Amino acid sequence: MKALFIIVLAIAIFGSGTYFTYEIFIRPKQALAAEKAQPPPPPPPDPTVPEFEKAKAATKAGKVRESREALASFVERYPESTKIDEAKDLLGALNSKLFLTPGASPEKSLYVVRPGNVITRVAASLKISPELLMRMNGLKKDGLRIDQKLYYAPADFSLVITRSKDKVTLLNQGRFFKQYAVKSWPPIHAKKPLSAGQKLAKQTGRVRNKVAWAEGKQVNFTDPPYWDEETKFWIEINLAGCTLYPEADENAPETPNSKPANGGIALNPEALLELGAFLSREDVVTLE
Repeated sequence: MKALFIIVLAIAIFGSGTYFTYEIFIRPKQALAAEKAQPPPPPPPDPTVPEFEKAKAATKAGKVRESREALASFVERYPESTKIDEAKDLLGALNSKLFLTPGASPEKSLYVVRPGNVITRVAASLKISPELLMRMNGLKKDGLRIDQKLYYAPADFSLVITRSKDKVTLLNQGRFFKQYAVKSWPPIHAKKPLSAGQKLAKQTGRVRNKVAWAEGKQVNFTDPPYWDEETKFWIEINLAGCTLYPEADENAPETPNSKPANGGIALNPEALLELGAFLSREDVVTLE
């Protein structure tokens, strides 16, 4: 009986120890492991989506002015929205359409050509590039005639190149106008791991020159080849490795003007066609 009592007591002691060890040490670890193995909870609904859908519906309905105002408001009010890039793309398409479609629109003012006017002087007086003035009016020749009607819109453009987002953003009068996707970066701007709290250094420069290449040589907007579909446009910026140039077709043979000798940032050819019109020399460029 004494031996049996000792055995029962030992079982009780060791059993209790095992139980408490499991409850205190093992079970919490198992619960933690099980919790980590669970998929992350779905994010809460984005409260900005209904407002975006409303602006998008206006776009589909062809209400250009209402849609543009709604999208511009959305972009400024909700920069962290899950729909921000989609909203910017829609707004950018509307902005460029309103600017580049020839003829009158609510966005544009009217200028009537007077004796002695030439396209460069008129554009300078209106504070826009001559290329933009010509594209706004569907012109491919720089000659003007007296009493000719020219339509134009306010144009005070600047550019922001954002490495972390692979975007080139065009601003007009400090407000978002359009964004373009970066297709490739030069080695000097290759992404590198950042330590906690570290940010990419910000640099400020300006548009140094705009170059149009046609048939292997540079052409001016007064030259007929400038307006050909095959013409390639570069935006030279006075920051190292920041010249914007059109991404080349993989199957196209490489030529001396395929890319900048000192490296640059590749965009879609269509993006450079627009930027070549919107931007002027000395426009501010920020690299961040």
